[in-house]
Amino acid sequence: MLALFLSGFSGLGWPRATAPKAASAGKLAAAMEQESGGQNPSASDLIKLEAPDIAEDGAIVPVTIESELANVETIWVFVEKNPTPLAARFDLDKSLGPFVSLRIKMNESCDIIAMVKSEEGYFSARKKVRVVVGGCG
Repeated sequence: MLALFLSGFSGLGWPRATAPKAASAGKLAAAMEQESGGQNPSASDLIKLEAPDIAEDGAIVPVTIESELANVETIWVFVEKNPTPLAARFDLDKSLGPFVSLRIKMNESCDIIAMVKSEEGYFSARKKVRVVVGGCG
């Protein structure tokens, strides 16, 4: 299976501004809205999101997402306080099981959100991860 890994980061040599929490939340909401076409995802226990409670290094945070929803088409990974909240998107063939495993960068302690699109709609799960050393700076 070929999986594409995308990670948001501030860029090489570019100045990085610290955004207030409200701006981070606005960026996350806008990114999720853009990816879902304006649909509001419902929280679901059928999505299993695994990530460490404490990440020693924000540059390499392991994340695994598995879904029990039927006919999963797409899985997204968002990081709430990253400069670019969308960390990864996986478009899945229906013959594949809805499972992805990757390592992401996290700017600081915050929630990781998995959003899943199935034939029934958009669903999500979230996990709070505490980052000891930031990975985006």
